[in-house]
Amino acid sequence: MIRPFSPLTAMPSSSSAPSPKPKRNPNPNSNSPNPNSGSLPPCKHSPAATLDLLILLLVLFSCAFLIISSLAHLVRTLSTVLPPLLRPLAASFHDAPLPYLAAIIVLLLIGATVAAAELSGAARPWDWPFWPRRRCGNPRCRGLRKALEFDVQLQTEDALRSPPDAAAASMWKEIDGLPWKGGQQGNNPDYECLRAELRRMAPPNGRAVLLFRSRCGCPVAKLEGWGPKRSRRQKNKESGR
Repeated sequence: MIRPFSPLTAMPSSSSAPSPKPKRNPNPNSNSPNPNSGSLPPCKHSPAATLDLLILLLVLFSCAFLIISSLAHLVRTLSTVLPPLLRPLAASFHDAPLPYLAAIIVLLLIGATVAAAELSGAARPWDWPFWPRRRCGNPRCRGLRKALEFDVQLQTEDALRSPPDAAAASMWKEIDGLPWKGGQQGNNPDYECLRAELRRMAPPNGRAVLLFRSRCGCPVAKLEGWGPKRSRRQKNKESGR
């Protein structure tokens, strides 16, 4: 008997319907093993590391034993030598303690002076014999050992008209008498970049002066840049705002 055709029992042919494609795994490393992971052996406890640790501990214990034994021998030696020497000193200190206390105070003051000189960067006390060699012809030379190579001074419009004090007036008078860096009345094109930066730093109707200093701290040359010019009307408008 010939069975009737049924669509439910009919199998789709390869030509009429496409075969379903297998889905790609978004994370291929999750299921498939990494071929490179098997090449690296797992970290295991190495006996060489334990041996190195034991050697380190033995070296530390031996160093500590040598240091302690050396200190003990030094203490025993000093205990037999110092008492005969310290007894006359202790007796004299007991009879007249003021000279010894004065010497201790002087030593403390010397130590404080040296520490302050080191921290402040000023001339050191042991350099006092060499101060005349480091001084230049300036009567106000401080004789510094390593001063700043350059410094920037700003002068406002009010300071130009009337200096605040005599010290500022003398300082700016000294600055005005300095030679120009590079010559050419301060118009050397090699220093145009520096002059442009000084013009940016200068206050309105004021100036910014770059001072080049020697090792003793005294200025030896200068560069200056003037700020933007503003009239009184512009100032009044800005103040009114």
